[in-house]
Amino acid sequence: MAPLRSFAFTKKFFFRIILHALLIIFTWIIGKYLAVGPLTKDNSFVTNALCILFFAQTIAIYYFLSAFVFPRFLYKKKIIPFLFWLLVSFLIIYWTNYASIIELYPYSNKFDLVNKTQETWVKNVYGYINNNGWFGCFTDQKIAFWNYSFSFGIVTFYLCVKAFADILFIQTKNLILERDNLALELDFLKSQINPHFLFNTLNSIYTRTVDIDEQASDLVLKLSDLMRYSLYGVNEEKVPLTEELEYIRNYLELEKYRHPNNLVDISFAMDGEASGLKIAPLLLISFVENAFKHGVNLSRKSSYVYVSAVIEEDVLYFTVQNSLPDRVKSFTVGAAVKKSGGIGLVNTRKRLNLLYSDRHDLNVRHTDDEYEVMIGIRLDKA
Repeated sequence: MAPLRSFAFTKKFFFRIILHALLIIFTWIIGKYLAVGPLTKDNSFVTNALCILFFAQTIAIYYFLSAFVFPRFLYKKKIIPFLFWLLVSFLIIYWTNYASIIELYPYSNKFDLVNKTQETWVKNVYGYINNNGWFGCFTDQKIAFWNYSFSFGIVTFYLCVKAFADILFIQTKNLILERDNLALELDFLKSQINPHFLFNTLNSIYTRTVDIDEQASDLVLKLSDLMRYSLYGVNEEKVPLTEELEYIRNYLELEKYRHPNNLVDISFAMDGEASGLKIAPLLLISFVENAFKHGVNLSRKSSYVYVSAVIEEDVLYFTVQNSLPDRVKSFTVGAAVKKSGGIGLVNTRKRLNLLYSDRHDLNVRHTDDEYEVMIGIRLDKA
């Protein structure tokens, strides 16, 4: 699978390189042979200088607006900053045009009175920009139109095509995420049928063991709490962070009962104030389950799982560290580890992208001996 993904990435990369190369070549051909070149009716020095100016401006405007302004402002519907950068771009381009015409004016064929058959483009432009100064594009409608037609005419077409492609890609990506989220919800609903029976049975067992075996009843109670949260807590779009962390704490306590203390070190640490914050339910448990599935459960020697939750204002920093078993170490840091834990973590990543698309940061670090997941999420306040 890795070679196929590498090939797909390489193919996509070279395809983008070819598109950008064609854009550059096409822009030069337009300027030299279809627009600026035939328009100037001047000597080769002035004509080539204007062609280079047109080419440089078109490329600069396209990449600045398409790579910076559009993604940060237009696509996020921040209209005022978007218009501000358009005006700034328009003014800066006018300054380069103004300075270029002033500098090229003495070299134009307007001084060739013997061979001159008609007025050159530079002379005509110079005639109506010279009296309007550095801000003529905002004070004279004719100059504004000239500045746009010379520097923004072709690039406007480029940007319209780019914006259409970007918006289509964003909409397609959102539809895919919504479809995956609906599929996850459907799978979860399907999984709720039998757990209801199990939850009720656990409550019955607890009432029968509470006076007989305190440790056993405590286990049943914690498992019952896990089932209650899994069944009823997830009915809400967001749940209190305190409940999500308590769920993880109970899960770790149950794991402590399952593993000998002298072989497995399990700890949970929390710092900060969790009250007043909400999080999507069952969002963090996959990282913890993954630590036991690919770490402790495969090890026959001493191992550990360390979980920590740090809350700073409205940001949760959640970390899970676990040791790796010897047989995983022997496989180039572990094939299972490289897959990030299988379906559970794949679904968690999808939920993060859907629910906290621009509000989370997920990092995975693995060595020969340890696997660590670190996630930061900016949460909603209650």
